[in-house]
Amino acid sequence: MGDHIFLKVLGVTLLLIGAALFLPGGQPPEEYRNLPWQIETFDDGSSQVFGVHLGSSTLDQVEQQFQEPSEVSMFATDEGERVVEAYFNSVTLSGLKAKIVATLGFSNAQLQEMYERGERISTLAEGKRKITLSGDDLQKARATPVVALTYLPRTDLEESVVIKRFGPPAEKITETGGKKQHWLYPDKGLDVVLDKEAKDVLQYVPPRDFEQLRQPLLKPADPGDNAAKEPLVESWTTQIVLLRFEYKAKFAANSKLLARTSTP
Repeated sequence: MGDHIFLKVLGVTLLLIGAALFLPGGQPPEEYRNLPWQIETFDDGSSQVFGVHLGSSTLDQVEQQFQEPSEVSMFATDEGERVVEAYFNSVTLSGLKAKIVATLGFSNAQLQEMYERGERISTLAEGKRKITLSGDDLQKARATPVVALTYLPRTDLEESVVIKRFGPPAEKITETGGKKQHWLYPDKGLDVVLDKEAKDVLQYVPPRDFEQLRQPLLKPADPGDNAAKEPLVESWTTQIVLLRFEYKAKFAANSKLLARTSTP
């Protein structure tokens, strides 16, 4: 009985610590590791965050680090773009819970071969497709290095908190429409995406590859091209997850409105 009470108290304590970390003034104990702002960079231009050495740690190693299995999928466009991503629905690190998407480092030739071996194709919006990989390619994916991570925290990020944890950004870029603002930290390989209407997102890449993340944000919008108005820098899995959040929020708001209007 005593052990049961102790475990319940411990669980509540960890949740409170986790919530405090992203609040102004919240300070983690020294022994806490693998927090979003604890980014280690190396002389070769690579980096490590959440215990994952980007460009070196394999998906299998990342699953062991997160103690969570991932859902691996390929995404493709009509223009020939291909990417393989691993989705972690719930990861808890030092008391902080989040969803994480890992991008795997396949070459274009490898991606095309995997696409042709795909077992099932699901059509998504705007000319995008989701491909279920073959069993052999799923095994290959788990032995492939992770080259980027997208972190979706459970709590929204205040600007003051971002500055406290990461410092002032080197550059701020606002997407057309003003809903999303990217706070860029090239020396850390970090893009903090602050969204006024959806979930905030943290994107991590090796600092040596940061321009690949930054350049799409600089492309001018073509008035006749709707896709150019909102650069989709986040991973495709992240976009799907964010749409789910948006749908749930709209459904909850409509349910409350319906409840009020139905009251006699």
